[in-house]
Amino acid sequence: MTCDIFKPLLMGYLDDELTALEVSRVEQHLQDCRDCTTGLDGFKKLKEVTRNMRVVMPGDKYWDEYWSNIYNRLERRVGWVLTWVGTIILSAYAFWRIIDEALFNFKLPLLVRVGLLVLIIGFCTLVVSVIRERLSLYKRDKYERIKR
Repeated sequence: MTCDIFKPLLMGYLDDELTALEVSRVEQHLQDCRDCTTGLDGFKKLKEVTRNMRVVMPGDKYWDEYWSNIYNRLERRVGWVLTWVGTIILSAYAFWRIIDEALFNFKLPLLVRVGLLVLIIGFCTLVVSVIRERLSLYKRDKYERIKR
């Protein structure tokens, strides 16, 4: 018989889960096979290590700090999102009023209206550029997980 038949039985042998016939066959094979004996020794060491392991449950202080950190992060993110949404709404309204009052007011000289239009387009271009850059850096920031 080959080792492939006995290797799956080694852990059962160690845990006394085999029948008497299987135990005698495994013991006879172990006398002749150095690889399976070494495998059984490895299983014994593994069983000893896992027997001595204990699950450590975190205390109440850990869970209080954990949930506190999650709530703080969520509050801050919600706060920033709401601030940005409000800023965008008010900025859009202000730009609309400037465009409506200044650009469509034909009493102003053409040069002033063109200057205001160029200023608005430049400002919008810068805002879009900065937002796009921040979003791309946010996705691939190497130092994101470093605590400061």
